[in-house]
Amino acid sequence: MIRFNVTTLFSCLLGLQLSSPLSAQVAEPFQDLSFWRPTNAANWQVAGAVTADPFINEAMQASKGKGVLVNLPDSKNRANLISAAEYGDVEVAFDFMMARHSNSGFYLQGRYEVQLLDSWGKLQPTFGDCGGIYARRRFVPKEELFEGYSPIQNACAAPGLWQRMEISFRAPRFDASGKKINNARVTVRLNGVLVQDNRELTGPTGGPISEQEAARGPFMIQGDHGPVAFRNFEIKEVGSKPPTAGPVSYEVVYGNFREIAEFKDKKAELMGTSEALSWELARKDNGFALRCKLNLEVKQPGKYTFQLQAGGNSALTVAGKELLAKQWTGSNSRRTAIMELSAGAVPMEVLYYKMDGWLTPILALWVEGPDGSRGALHTLTSTLALTPSDPIYLDAAIPTTFRSFMDYYEKGDFKKRIVHAVNVGHPSGVHYTYDLDNGAVAQLWKGAFLNTSPMWDNRGDGSARPRGSVLALGDYPALCTFEELTAIQSDLPPASANFRPLGYDVEQELPVFRYQFAGVEVNDRWTVTDQTYLKRTMELKGTPSIPLYCRLAVAATIEEVKPGLYAVDHNRYYVEVPDGQKPQIVERDGLKVLCLPAVNGLSYSILW
Repeated sequence: MIRFNVTTLFSCLLGLQLSSPLSAQVAEPFQDLSFWRPTNAANWQVAGAVTADPFINEAMQASKGKGVLVNLPDSKNRANLISAAEYGDVEVAFDFMMARHSNSGFYLQGRYEVQLLDSWGKLQPTFGDCGGIYARRRFVPKEELFEGYSPIQNACAAPGLWQRMEISFRAPRFDASGKKINNARVTVRLNGVLVQDNRELTGPTGGPISEQEAARGPFMIQGDHGPVAFRNFEIKEVGSKPPTAGPVSYEVVYGNFREIAEFKDKKAELMGTSEALSWELARKDNGFALRCKLNLEVKQPGKYTFQLQAGGNSALTVAGKELLAKQWTGSNSRRTAIMELSAGAVPMEVLYYKMDGWLTPILALWVEGPDGSRGALHTLTSTLALTPSDPIYLDAAIPTTFRSFMDYYEKGDFKKRIVHAVNVGHPSGVHYTYDLDNGAVAQLWKGAFLNTSPMWDNRGDGSARPRGSVLALGDYPALCTFEELTAIQSDLPPASANFRPLGYDVEQELPVFRYQFAGVEVNDRWTVTDQTYLKRTMELKGTPSIPLYCRLAVAATIEEVKPGLYAVDHNRYYVEVPDGQKPQIVERDGLKVLCLPAVNGLSYSILW
């Protein structure tokens, strides 16, 4: 029986891939202001770098150079900025920095505002908060706002830190007479978190360049409210003609196969042609191997992105090259690869074989061209068999401690599975993962707590996943010798430390982690401060067998913003050290380490 997946159907019918990462972007380097229409005001300028004090309202400073667009308004200079070019369907991504208490907005087509605001720590965000879709405005029978969209969750970072916003926009559609037949739609990710999911925009939001909608329009950035800066601005216009492929020639071999070699040379028991890929060509949902060949019609040379989804084993060969090697994946997993192609008919081969009766069958292949257009080479029913599982979410309405496996990533790359992870959630939306194997906090995140679906769905794998915006901290031990400060290749304490985990106690509903390290007993306590950031306090009992230091941060850049406050990794997060403690910045092997002598009662805070 084919089971219905509403999400898959909705995405297929719209022809949108609004949540995919951007590819084939055009970068605007901000060497000057030529990307924008001229203004008569002087609030917009190009700079080499900017800084903003996270504790002083609307305080931002710029230094000379190029690469950063910054708005520093005053009483006489408060102009908005409008792009010279106009866009229809478009994907745009940028880094931005807000000053404390500052306000701005990014308008698509100059008409639909995605809000930019210092919303750090706000528990119940509204449409006026960062990542919100600002409300529309009407004046009859009286002036009022309506139809704004709050962000799904607050993923906003602290003021003065660089944040990332990714927007996918589908312009409104009009018939030959100019009548609108489809509303605009937008999806927004803030700091890697989905905050607007395919929202329908019935008309311009407040403060547009025009109340009249159009097929194309410029970007606009508000400049009249407060300081804001931008960098790494990337634009990809989405074409209207997705890639296509010719008829599929397929062969089916029945049996339970673990490797391609087991069926590669076997005679097909079923063969034929089809207009598109589908696992249903096998005529059963398990115990088969499907070999499919087809030609991709490449009209425009350039980089093509292939995304393959299959429940079971699959492989993809393009132009004679194994682009995605054989790999087993769950039904919800997608694999992506990029390849440079010349114009013409490009041969492709898709292999799909399945022997796990409990696994839902699915086979899907999307191809995205260099113009951003994206096409599905599979039938709709080949994805409808995917059973939609209700997500199993764990919230932290009260302080919550939850044990699980945790897959740890850095910059999008999988690094390890933390097998003795303790996930600690707080009602403020400030959460973290503690690794009992090395006495380290591996990651912090803001927003919702945990998705425990991987732990319980189907057979489960014992893992949970953060649901908010994650800050990876390296997952290396905090304590070390002075010589080992930059020796972070290993995530385990050295043998000389005689590390021994002692579990944790619960005090005032929060865990206090305990372990032995180099002859001392450590109590490691993390508490939420002002509902927005985490403070770490380490109590050391005994005399260490070797002089110890505490690594507060390790990164390519660490800069002192003001006494006691340090910006880490190009303003990705802050470390704050209380008065009376004198940290050092040690530079070695291309890394900088912020450290303190490990003494009883040392403490510091992490703001992000």
